[in-house]
Amino acid sequence: MSNLHKALLTASVALLGLNGCGSADRPEAETASTTRQGVEVATAIPLPIPACALLPDTDGDAVCDAVETLLGTNPNNPDTDGDRLNDYAESFGFGGGLDLTALGANARRKDIFIEADYYPGLQPTQAMLNRVITAFANAPVTNPDGSTGITLHVVVDQQIAAADADSDLSPVWTDFDVIKGKYFAAIRAPYFHYMLFANRYSGGNSSGISRGIPAHDFVVTLGFIGGGTELQQAGTLMHELGHNIGLRHGGTDDSNYKPHYLSIMNYEYQFYGFGIGGLNNVLDYSRVRVSAFSEAAVIEVTAFAPAAPTTEADLAKISGLRFNNVQVVGNASTNLDFNGDGIIQAGSYARDFNRNGVTTDGYPASQNDWLALVYDGGGQIGFATPGITQDLGREDLYLVAPEKMEPCLTVDERDGR
Repeated sequence: MSNLHKALLTASVALLGLNGCGSADRPEAETASTTRQGVEVATAIPLPIPACALLPDTDGDAVCDAVETLLGTNPNNPDTDGDRLNDYAESFGFGGGLDLTALGANARRKDIFIEADYYPGLQPTQAMLNRVITAFANAPVTNPDGSTGITLHVVVDQQIAAADADSDLSPVWTDFDVIKGKYFAAIRAPYFHYMLFANRYSGGNSSGISRGIPAHDFVVTLGFIGGGTELQQAGTLMHELGHNIGLRHGGTDDSNYKPHYLSIMNYEYQFYGFGIGGLNNVLDYSRVRVSAFSEAAVIEVTAFAPAAPTTEADLAKISGLRFNNVQVVGNASTNLDFNGDGIIQAGSYARDFNRNGVTTDGYPASQNDWLALVYDGGGQIGFATPGITQDLGREDLYLVAPEKMEPCLTVDERDGR
């Protein structure tokens, strides 16, 4: 908790004593020892905080308007930064006994929290996690505090006991729930996604799966190839998390391998990332909008065309592009060797990019993924937080229901070794 927030609580208790509304003594339930990383039984400061007891709280988030003014949060919105985490929980940390502020939550900057548990031998490294954390920090997303980016908090929590580490989660969510029920603290459920690094599921070689789109839970199942490389693990983590926060294989739909959809949600990039700003293997969701594209009229000299507000300069920064499982030379703006033959052809030709056997498919303009994220975890994140309405503003909780999810990228067992 920041010094400002501590001072506010201290002043609140003092004010409570001065105005005759109650005792200035702190409640008897003092902070208990931490039993799991980031999980605390916090001091029982009542809701609303004492200084707010008799003051207006327009948005009903348990932080009165006067304190919101001091914090710089929006007194008319219980979730100032739009990440589905209540301003009170992000500012004071006492969300049902879970201290989010101790984990770095900020009510004026978007936060995503994940608990990561893992099978023996599959503990994620910090270097791998940092690839994804950095991708979110570099996101072209603006925040009320004037910053850009999203703070991704990955709490690596527990190793699953060997006796509980089912080598094949089948049925995947039935077996997953047995592990989740034992290892995931219920106190985290309204705030955290739950991720499991496991071996495999449903007897197949899928790299992972999300429990619907958007969703609360996902698994990374590269254990059958020894866990995969650092880049494969990071790309799969970010891919499945992408499903959890509302992204599909085609961005707005399930059409995979769209040539102009420049996102690791596209299987072409899940294990490889992009070249961005001179750096290779950068993991990223689509940060550009690309105009409609036709397989029947591929022009290498002009590559893709931007759709506003994206510019040609934005496209020119993106390289390391892949088509039909081959990385090619050029960037997204110009001189892009779509067929990988080493020649930039001036004329147009047709090419089957989505592997469906025809070269006549057309694709509508692609989306900027970062501006389309959905933070409610399929209606599970934010629900138990004071001040957050359960009305999500959409007809259905899921864009893709859990039972409709297809297995994600299938991996040859020779890969990653």
